[in-house]
Amino acid sequence: MARERIAFIDFMKCLCIMLIVMYHIDHEFFNYIAPNLNNALQAFRLPMYYFISGIFFKKYNGFSDFTRRKVNNILVPFVFFIVLAYLVRVLEAACRFAVGADAIDISPMRLIEPFYLRYWEVTTPLWFLLSLFWVNVMFYALLRWMKHWALIALMTVLVAAVGYGLSAHSIRLPLMFDTSMEAFPYFVLGWSLARLGALSPSRWDKWGWLSLLIVALPIYWCADFMNLHFQVLPEFWKLYLLPFIAILSLFWASKPLSYIPLFCNYGRYSLIILGTHPLFFLPIRSFCILRLGMEPGVGLSLVVFVLTMALEWPMIWALKTWAPRFTAQEPFFRQDWKIC
Repeated sequence: MARERIAFIDFMKCLCIMLIVMYHIDHEFFNYIAPNLNNALQAFRLPMYYFISGIFFKKYNGFSDFTRRKVNNILVPFVFFIVLAYLVRVLEAACRFAVGADAIDISPMRLIEPFYLRYWEVTTPLWFLLSLFWVNVMFYALLRWMKHWALIALMTVLVAAVGYGLSAHSIRLPLMFDTSMEAFPYFVLGWSLARLGALSPSRWDKWGWLSLLIVALPIYWCADFMNLHFQVLPEFWKLYLLPFIAILSLFWASKPLSYIPLFCNYGRYSLIILGTHPLFFLPIRSFCILRLGMEPGVGLSLVVFVLTMALEWPMIWALKTWAPRFTAQEPFFRQDWKIC
């Protein structure tokens, strides 16, 4: 049975993916508005994705059920978007050859680079899916061995501290495992909040906007640059306290929101946007600069963002219609499938 959609969660996912797309288009865009705004937004835009995933972590019917679901929902889309990006690159190479432009590398080895490189120029954002998979695996193992909330909290802090220590000593683990350790507390926060019944309506929900106003300025003043992907981290307390406050405030403020078709649809299919937006904004930005003579800045970034999000609408329709099993809309490996 399909899970009932929660409108305000889809809205939160939409907010996250839109901020991520704009950041990828222009890293400095938000700083045009206010000098430290990008750092303040970094405090929650990716951590909130881990948080939302933690909200929907549930009990599974054993290890095989857990593995099948996480492979279906995370690893299959991860591989699919790698292949899709590679095919688009092959098409670009063919177009370059046709017009006599410089060649680009389309070696089949590019298909396995995301598994061992931290940066993959074709569509870098896919690192998040690999990290999210390991976060789920770690938490599943934790719940199998520990039942008491105090032990879960202690192990969460320990995992985060080890991950932070590895980063402090410039030790990088393969397959984004170090980043997964650092992101682990955000996931546990979401799971804990769901267990406390925070998804249910409350008479206090109408005051969520006030909490957001109260914490906005302190977060803006205190935030430092953080990048979980490349292991550029602030002080330990800023890595967790600020995101926790920001996420909880946004969660509380979003709860009264009703279904907003455009935004909730983008949030519902944010996985597709995550995997495909570089395929749109990179050529759009190049065309605007090279053919239209636009200068880098606010105007160019807004144009590229609007066009990218507009093109994502038909892309969402196409992939959910023609490739639902590859984009986590339907299970790739069904429960009744047998290996032999």
